Amino acid sequence: MTVSELSWRICKLEDCVEKLIDYRGKSPKKSEGGIPVLSAKVVKKGRILTPIIQTISPDYYSEWMRRGIPKLGDVVLTTEGPLGEVAQIDEKTYALGQRIVTLRGAPDRLDHPFLKFLLMSPGVQSELYARATGTTVLGISQKSLRKVPLRLPPYDEQIAIASVLGALDD
Repeated sequence: MTVSELSWRICKLEDCVEKLIDYRGKSPKKSEGGIPVLSAKVVKKGRILTPIIQTISPDYYSEWMRRGIPKLGDVVLTTEGPLGEVAQIDEKTYALGQRIVTLRGAPDRLDHPFLKFLLMSPGVQSELYARATGTTVLGISQKSLRKVPLRLPPYDEQIAIASVLGALDD
């Protein structure tokens, strides 16, 4: 363990996020065009794949997104089919579909880009799969997801680490 790692702390995901937006169990009414719907099918390997085929009407957006609206920088995580895929919300407006949650880090506690890379790390992926249930398709409940432990450096170190990883990822 390095000197820097001595200042890292472990906290449950629920204690590090400001918001967890979950639309599981419901599907929005689709339309021919409009606002793209994020689903587990389009979140892969740290990216939101395009083109996104499913859309909802802009008139229906505020009705559908009553539980919370994703913001720039929020992190999306697939909860099943497949479990554990991660991406970060870009400048576009998205609706959320099934099998996906949006996580917003608590200010000055959890940096969004750092959260993306942390969720993609082998250690956190192992934690997700250890809490998963199901025989045909593995999935994680919101209750279990909230308890996933995260190992966090101080906030300024999170920003520096995410900056380096982001540059390598680009």
